[in-house]
Amino acid sequence: MNYIYDITINLNKNSLYEFYEWREEDVPEFILKIPLYRVDKDTFFDLKYNNVIVTKDFLLKIFDKTEVYTPNAINLIRYCALFSYDESVVAIEFDSDGNSYMKSNLSIEEEIEVIECARLLKYTILDYKIKSKNVIEYKFITRKELENKDFALDKINKMYKNNEIMKLKYIFFEIYNEKLDDFEKIYSKLINIINCNDSKLDKLNEILLLMDNKKIMSNNS
Repeated sequence: MNYIYDITINLNKNSLYEFYEWREEDVPEFILKIPLYRVDKDTFFDLKYNNVIVTKDFLLKIFDKTEVYTPNAINLIRYCALFSYDESVVAIEFDSDGNSYMKSNLSIEEEIEVIECARLLKYTILDYKIKSKNVIEYKFITRKELENKDFALDKINKMYKNNEIMKLKYIFFEIYNEKLDDFEKIYSKLINIINCNDSKLDKLNEILLLMDNKKIMSNNS
């Protein structure tokens, strides 16, 4: 088995943040040793962006092979490995059933080093199945943009669920400068702003934040 030594990963569920988007509240893993596999382009794409299930045989190969440094001990990640295609690398942690559920990018410098090592390896034919597609967005979108989308989606859906018609009408008017009485159409157009990452999303979030701040001030008065 081939290993990479002394790298840092930031495992997250359904999120692949670039190294420069990592934050202090994240919990990075300081890896002493981790298995490395070179795979073809299609396999790499599936591993990085889709939810996949690998076989029990593969899990046995990587079982307790990833060592993590902590101040007081060396811990193990039960099922974890690096996968590299000729242009990129991703770290994936699997659960005991073989589901890929935690993933991480690497820093640019460490990714380059891993790619150089991986190019010396033979390709691994990985036996896996796709459980669900495009779980992680692969178009260029920053961590902040993803958080803005999640924030707006949560707020608008709660207003819709609670039948807060006047609030949604107010938001719609502020964005489009027109009145609309069709509640379903208002909701649909606001959701479309979020899903399509429309240029109006920033304004939508500003309005939602302002409404939240007014609510907090009202509760404190």
